[in-house]
Amino acid sequence: MILPIVKYGHPVLRQRGAKIPAMTLEIRALAADMIETMHAANGVGLAAQQVGKALMLLVADVGDSERPSTLEIDGKPVNVHDHMPMVLINQVITEPTGDVLGNEGCLSFPGISADIRRAEAITVTAMGLNGKTTTFRCSGLLARVIQHEGDHLNGVLFIDRMDSATKVSLGGQLKRLARETEEALKAARKSSKSRNLVAARP
Repeated sequence: MILPIVKYGHPVLRQRGAKIPAMTLEIRALAADMIETMHAANGVGLAAQQVGKALMLLVADVGDSERPSTLEIDGKPVNVHDHMPMVLINQVITEPTGDVLGNEGCLSFPGISADIRRAEAITVTAMGLNGKTTTFRCSGLLARVIQHEGDHLNGVLFIDRMDSATKVSLGGQLKRLARETEEALKAARKSSKSRNLVAARP
């Protein structure tokens, strides 16, 4: 099921995700819906906050991207495509190395992109859909996506990592997007209140 993607200005994007104690059918279903939503939006990553859930859950799929990625499991290089799409739960990033500037967009910021500085390679420890915790090392686009979505899990947005000049230049677009989101939230609350009043009538 394709889920609505939360846009900038929604408070859930600033919420730190709650840890997921164990694998459940609900988490499996949410992960499947997130993957479908990500693919439908032509994205390469999606965090639970972006579909309105403050949980430590993200999905990624760089399999069709022309931007290179590497992946090592147990110290051995593996084919990235064989491990896509990827579901990461309660992820922890360690051993960041390198420093590279790369262009990023975000499904919660339609039409907005900027160069963001990230670690070139990282080590990731996370639980998968099988309920088991694994550790792997990655670089390139996959590392960038995991860092970007990992920020979402902690309530951090890519605009927080822009240099000041870029953020100023995007100020008008960001204000307009936040205003549109707030208006949509108000309309939704008003509609919900009206439905509740109708339902409460004898």
